[in-house]
Amino acid sequence: MDKEQRKRAEEKSTRGASSSSSISPKATGLRGSPYDVFLNFRGSDTRKAFTDHLYHNLVKAGTVPFCVFRDENSIPIGEEFGSEILDAIKRSKISIPVISENYASSKWCLRELVHIMECKKSTSHIVLPIFYKVAPSDVRHLKGNFGNAFHLRWERYDEKDIQEWQRALNEVSYLHGWESDKFEDGHEGELIEHVVETVQSELQEDFQLNVPKQLVGLDDGLKKIMNWIDSPSINARMIGIYGMGGIGKTTLAKIIHNQLSNKFGRGHQK
Repeated sequence: MDKEQRKRAEEKSTRGASSSSSISPKATGLRGSPYDVFLNFRGSDTRKAFTDHLYHNLVKAGTVPFCVFRDENSIPIGEEFGSEILDAIKRSKISIPVISENYASSKWCLRELVHIMECKKSTSHIVLPIFYKVAPSDVRHLKGNFGNAFHLRWERYDEKDIQEWQRALNEVSYLHGWESDKFEDGHEGELIEHVVETVQSELQEDFQLNVPKQLVGLDDGLKKIMNWIDSPSINARMIGIYGMGGIGKTTLAKIIHNQLSNKFGRGHQK
């Protein structure tokens, strides 16, 4: 079989296969570079709809887009679970598992989830689950259609894997996340906007400037400037901080930046 025939055969074998993550062209970079967000999802359920919209809203959230790791092509049947995927999870600051009805039928989704939950325990990794048209209780107790999707493949898996997956599903079901059917009466566009805002908020500290913890003599100046900034105006305003060297002008400017940075999207921060 020549190279072209092998490629077509592999593409055919992956149609409808399980999902979770090879690098998107927009997320590629040097190996070892960090990602902002790792998307974990069942491709056949949400790849072309909800997760696609979520991905594009994340990468367009400001003039400096989030670096998002998602799958473009499913893992070929028979291929080993790649270390590249596990590395991507480890190097990401936030994971968003989109847990849908057939999620638990994919061993790749479940293996990623196990690694995501391990990273949450061992590092500052943030996990923001979305329960897409499934109830967290069904995920926790493997009930309903979600449970059926898991049990249908039970006999194919090792007992050790099954126990790890059950534990990860149980743990993620208790995390604060979103139920798509309950958020804003099921309006998915509003849910996606809220998820993007939450991601921006969680990553806000990346843009905080370092200032000394013990500050003296800046409170009055800071209060005056913040009161002026908070006063209503239809015009753009500029703040000038001047004075002799060593009185804390740069420190004051950093504090003002930190207090105001959460009022702006990521793309407005310099």
